[in-house]
Amino acid sequence: MPHNIRDSIVDFVQYWSNRAGIKIYKFIRWLDIYASKFYEWKRRYGMINVHNSWIPRGFWLEELEKLSIIEFYLQHPYEGYRRLTFIW
Repeated sequence: MPHNIRDSIVDFVQYWSNRAGIKIYKFIRWLDIYASKFYEWKRRYGMINVHNSWIPRGFWLEELEKLSIIEFYLQHPYEGYRRLTFIW
């Protein structure tokens, strides 16, 4: 979920919970959001979404390596990708 929508939901729930005197968990139930998810959003309030693992880069393999992989695949078209990566 985009961070601006996530933050808007947290703002909405907190604002109307205080103003109407209704417990936060009731708003969360009405919105059909798990409590753990809401409190995770609240903890990350104002933060943008970031990827939490390595992002593959095109420059990790050299052109010769890419061509070798493609050539090997063309010679062995019925091998699965796991076997191809293991064999190569």
